[in-house]
Amino acid sequence: METEGDGDEGSSMIINEEVTIVEYAPAVFQAIKDMDSITSDMINYSLSTDLNRDSVFKAKESAGKSGSFFFFSFDRRFIIKTMNASELKVFIDCLPKYLKFLRKNPESLIARIYGVFTVVMEDIAPVNLLLMANAAQCGKGIEHVFDLKGSMINREVNMSKDISSSSTLKDQNLLRLSE
Repeated sequence: METEGDGDEGSSMIINEEVTIVEYAPAVFQAIKDMDSITSDMINYSLSTDLNRDSVFKAKESAGKSGSFFFFSFDRRFIIKTMNASELKVFIDCLPKYLKFLRKNPESLIARIYGVFTVVMEDIAPVNLLLMANAAQCGKGIEHVFDLKGSMINREVNMSKDISSSSTLKDQNLLRLSE
């Protein structure tokens, strides 16, 4: 295993001749992990291949239109989500503001992103991955969970139906609940 580059612009880790992992802005994500007292050992344990064997078979595409793939670690502490190239670019461009926001608002329940990576394998299109905390595991008495996109088009869950406390609400639900 080799590592190339360092600093905020990114680094590459060559796992073998056929797999390369590009890590974006490692210093920024380390600062976020430090704010939350997240260590590499915690991440390695939660994402252990042996412990996640059953979780891999339960992984599924999201219910949304994006077709993003979600994977919950066996202990539900972390989520890995795929992202397309335009989402990757937007997030990397927003990263300085994201870090500034988290530093100014350490108790915010906004999703904590701990790393962004691209996995490059021979004969397969590169895959962009985001490693984030599972906000539902933070233990802060979460009343509602929202999937916010910043759009009002088809962004509401019908709340007149029986929805459970684990239902994921959308942008228009947030506006209605905050009235």
